[in-house]
Formats: sequence, C-alpha cells, structure tokens
Amino acid sequence: MAFTIEFHAANSSTRAPFSRLECAMLPFCDRRVTVARNDIAPVWTRSFPITKEPTTLGQHLKKKRFLAGIRQREAAVKLGVSARTLSLWECDRIYPSWASQPVLIAYLGYDPFTNPTLGSPKGNESSCVAFFSPDASLTLGQKIKQHRLKLRKSRKQLAAELGISQKTLWGWETDRWQPTTRGQKQIAKFLSA
Repeated sequence: MAFTIEFHAANSSTRAPFSRLECAMLPFCDRRVTVARNDIAPVWTRSFPITKEPTTLGQHLKKKRFLAGIRQREAAVKLGVSARTLSLWECDRIYPSWASQPVLIAYLGYDPFTNPTLGSPKGNESSCVAFFSPDASLTLGQKIKQHRLKLRKSRKQLAAELGISQKTLWGWETDRWQPTTRGQKQIAKFLSA
C-alpha cells in the first residue's frame, strides 16, 4: 500500500497588511495524505453498467477497457485510433475495418470475430462480420463468403482474382445466383486453395 504525506506552506513570506506596516504572518501548513486503493474501481467506471456476457464487439471493447480501469483516450492510444473512433466502436455505431482487427484481437487477448453470434440480427453489426459456425451446413454462397473472410480478402479483391465482376460474386455469396459450370470450376479451385 503506497502512503505519502506532503506539506505545503500556505503563506511563509512577510507582507505588509493594509492597517499595520511590517506585520509578519505566521506560516501555515496544509497536510495531504494520499493512499492508493487498488481494491476499489475508479468512480467513473462504477457509474456505467457493463455486461457480464458481451454479445457485440462494442461490449467486448468496453468490458476490457473498464476491467483495465483505463479511460477511452488511453485505450484509443493503445489501439492506435482516435478517441472518437473507439467511442463509435464501443457504441456499435461503426464496425472496425479489416486492418484494425489484428490490433483489436491483441488488445482483447482473444478473437471476438470468430463468434458466430456477432452477426446475428439482435446485434448491431452487419451480417457479414463474423465467421460462420463450422458445424452448420453451409450453402455454396456461404462457403465462398466464409473462405473469403478467412483469407481477409475484400469482395473486390476476390472478384479480380476470379476474373468476374463484384456484382456476380455478391450474387453467388448471397445465393441469389448460381455459378455457371466455368464459375463452379473457379469456385472449386478457390475453395480448395
């Protein structure tokens, strides 16, 4: 337990008062005792409720920050983003880009992006942010999308690799269109790689 005592002299100089000349003031001391209390959370963290079982990425980030007892500005510096960006992430107003995800995984100490419930309709995230559950039966479009997300490729990058338009790839991933025999060969090659 850290324990410090400080003394500050309030008035140790002589000065002339209004009525009498050359009147000396007595020195006064202010005493301050500082004791570190590690067992109690800071006041600012006690006023905001945090969920015990986070379901969105924002809740994961906020829980980690509150358990660490740091302010949003400090957490933003650790993540290499602005405080406004972190605030928007914690409120689930925007979703982090692919480039920010490795930093977030290192900060949290685990990968929240593999949680299949992150993209559920109850959450604020879009349906394409989380990887699909490995035990669920997947359609061809879901397999394409899952493999693309695991490789951390954008739809534009994969479409360029396959030599097709982004709209065609989107149609395949959403199961609105089925690939032709040529497209099926490209997809089989992509999924086996």
